Amino acid sequence: MLKLPLLLLLLPISLLAQPSWFYNKKPTSKNEIIGYGVDSKLSQAKQNAIAEIVKTISVEVDTSTDISKSKIDGNYKKDISSNLSTKAKATLSGVKVLEVVELDGKWYVASGYDNSPIEQKIKKLLPKNLNNETQNIYLKNTRLFKNLNNEIGVDLNYKIVRKDNLWQIKYKQIILPLKQDQFYKLFSNQSNKIVKLKANQKTYKQYDQMYFDIKLSKRGYISILYVEHDGKVGLLLSNKLENKNFTYPDLKSEDTFTVVNPYGKTIKELYVVLYSKNMIDLSQFENVSDNLLDESNYNFDKLLEKLDSV
Repeated sequence: MLKLPLLLLLLPISLLAQPSWFYNKKPTSKNEIIGYGVDSKLSQAKQNAIAEIVKTISVEVDTSTDISKSKIDGNYKKDISSNLSTKAKATLSGVKVLEVVELDGKWYVASGYDNSPIEQKIKKLLPKNLNNETQNIYLKNTRLFKNLNNEIGVDLNYKIVRKDNLWQIKYKQIILPLKQDQFYKLFSNQSNKIVKLKANQKTYKQYDQMYFDIKLSKRGYISILYVEHDGKVGLLLSNKLENKNFTYPDLKSEDTFTVVNPYGKTIKELYVVLYSKNMIDLSQFENVSDNLLDESNYNFDKLLEKLDSV
């Protein structure tokens, strides 16, 4: 019988060949965000890299749970908030391609984005010798705009717009996305001589009951809206004619608001009370006692316009 010598041959096989810089690039500054993308198509690889950056500056939401509900006769019957199912579209201006290479039929891309404080970024982009402009009455008194005005040195007519599934601040041709913490700086407690809104608590835990005390010094129409942490706007009370203080919801009724937070972390919401001598048109806002809020309800910009006109 012929015996063959046993031969063991070790062949190194790379199961996932990729460039050495992929996921290893160091930011050139503390504010630079680097995103990586790979795909058989160069355009999609670039898009994937931008998507990574977008996820960093904008929390992606993908859930189907209500934030709060109305309770009637001990049972939840009316949805007060939304069935959320939104994902950030990977579109962002100001992204620069840092590295790109094709390897074994796939494109590898590294892209960078300057995530400096928005006040500094806007200042770099603005022309010199600017003059004061009229600002939205509500925005002017928010933390974000106070910081902006202090940094720039003049008040400018910025707009808050919804573009590419992100909230962005816009001035003429300049447009920059707002991170969640920056968006929260647009939530501001502001006083009014005629009407005041006070919640029964400063913070709420799961299943807490929520109601508001509304104090009036003049007869008029009262409306209450709320803004979710992501900028969706819902209408709670529309054009209720009152001439005295009242509680909403009425504590004598069986209608109550019960807070439900599905996110596993603290979120902020903004509640707004509007006073007007005459009824105002609020048809662009969904009545949240009857309908679920969805992508069509990103109406914070419309609410800002309404606050400037009432």
